[in-house]
Amino acid sequence: MLRTRWLVTVVLVAAATSLHANLIIPAEFREVVTGATLIVRGTVTDVRTITTPERRVESVATVAVASVMKGEAAAFVSVLVPGGQVGDRRFVRTGAPTFRPGQEAVLFLRRDAAGQWRPVHLGMGVYRVHRDRQTGRARVEPPVVAGWSTATTGPVVRGDVRRQSVAIPEFESLVRLVVAGRSLPSRVQPIDRRIR
Repeated sequence: MLRTRWLVTVVLVAAATSLHANLIIPAEFREVVTGATLIVRGTVTDVRTITTPERRVESVATVAVASVMKGEAAAFVSVLVPGGQVGDRRFVRTGAPTFRPGQEAVLFLRRDAAGQWRPVHLGMGVYRVHRDRQTGRARVEPPVVAGWSTATTGPVVRGDVRRQSVAIPEFESLVRLVVAGRSLPSRVQPIDRRIR
């Protein structure tokens, strides 16, 4: 009897507790490109955390610009994102990218009301650059484009192991096609990973 009361109490408390969850729906690549007023590829040189007058914690990443695909940029761009670390406390916002010095990325940016550069759709406006282990060439994960696939067959599916990363020149060409208002190819040919 006591066990039943305890179980009923736990169920009632659980039912009364409100649950909060975040759902992030991926933005389509064209939406990210057209929403950006500045698109750059660069390397993070510095990251610092600030507290705003509204008591929000944000990080400022300084990026050395290597390539500009849309808009105009100086040699360095400061990018503001929510979250960061103050003392021994870490503040995180779901969907917000984090940066560290030495990271390379393609950034899709627009100015906020205060004139600060921010990634379009938070983390969806940041494509991390990684180096291919075999060739050392810079690559990014393929963008999510409706009706477009880098897999051997079928549509783009998040987590699909058949998806292949895209070389930086190819990715920048895709960005420039969207900026110019042109259609994207129906799919990217798979990369031949055999050692020659």
